[in-house]
Amino acid sequence: MDIKLSESFLAYKGYKYLKISGFVLLVTLIAYLWHDPGRTPNGGTWFGYTFGVISAGLVLFLAWFGVKKRQFMTGVDPLKGWLSAHVYLGVLVVFLSLFHSGFQLGVNLHSLLWVLVFLTVTSGMYGVFCYVRYPSILTGSRQGLTRAEILLELSELDLQAREVAMGLGDEINAAVLSGAEGTQIGGSISKMLEVEPKDCSTRLALEFIDEAKVSGDEQESALRKLRTILTRKSELLRRLRTYVRAATLVRLWLYFHIPLSIGALVALVAHVFAVFFYW
Repeated sequence: MDIKLSESFLAYKGYKYLKISGFVLLVTLIAYLWHDPGRTPNGGTWFGYTFGVISAGLVLFLAWFGVKKRQFMTGVDPLKGWLSAHVYLGVLVVFLSLFHSGFQLGVNLHSLLWVLVFLTVTSGMYGVFCYVRYPSILTGSRQGLTRAEILLELSELDLQAREVAMGLGDEINAAVLSGAEGTQIGGSISKMLEVEPKDCSTRLALEFIDEAKVSGDEQESALRKLRTILTRKSELLRRLRTYVRAATLVRLWLYFHIPLSIGALVALVAHVFAVFFYW
């Protein structure tokens, strides 16, 4: 994601959609207090039906964003507008659906729909955090290097380390070889979320090098060079693992947000069908 997009979509055009959502919510509150259904407020009054239709329309609009954001757009401004609307109108629909039902929740299809919408919006809040926070992490963790460039440099550092270690004895050579062969980035979800794993082979090799003893100025110089190489490799691994962790957290969020969104749409269709069937 463009970092400029992440920094500005919430404030899009002077918080346009925040103001719209706030205004709609205020008007809804006034109308709700003014409306006298002559019985307990519920979704079966003209007020309930009106805001039920509005809420349903908003849910469909919010779902459409998932399709719209994948379409080609010239520049980021249209996407910023859609994303800003998605955030603020998503929060709005939680409250409108409560007004629609007269704040009546129970063991029924409507309440299931509201819970799914609420969970979708709540997970979306974490998504907002991802959109705002992680682009800077993804960009900063690589410090101008692409993932391919980091992997290439890691490979070159392994070759350099093994070449230097050849003249430093079998134990040091074995530690460096183990560090090179045992380097792992990613794997299981728990591994992808670790930035500094305790079993990192490079880290273990570096700890061994720090404790290693050699004799002679030439070997001391070689050992310092080896330590510098492995320290650089450790820094690059940390950057790449930070990138992988951030990308994994975003992916995990989508694994929750998208199924919840689909569930809310299915419940919405069932709710509308039930209303017309029993009307």
